[in-house]
Amino acid sequence: MSTLVAFALFALGVQLAIRTMAAFYRIVDLWYTIGTAYPRVLLGILGWGGATVAIAVLLPQALRPAFLLGLLSFVGFYLSLYLIRPALVRRRDAPRERSTPTGDPGA
Repeated sequence: MSTLVAFALFALGVQLAIRTMAAFYRIVDLWYTIGTAYPRVLLGILGWGGATVAIAVLLPQALRPAFLLGLLSFVGFYLSLYLIRPALVRRRDAPRERSTPTGDPGA
């Protein structure tokens, strides 16, 4: 398998994973009008998800791992953001004490 073909299939896998995830977020984005927008939401999910599955099934066995690695890499990266973000974002539950110019917080 050519390195260029493997890279292209990896990038295609990442792109389709992003598009499929975005299609699922249309539920949240269009919730205010879900009563009338549900056909577009379902078509987006079925379209991008179906394209992803169809490409994965139709690819020859030798080319499939690069594509699936792209899919799984993005999904792993996306899920890791939920583990990393709380560690990086500082909670601001209580206001910090302010000190006076003399350094005495009670003055």
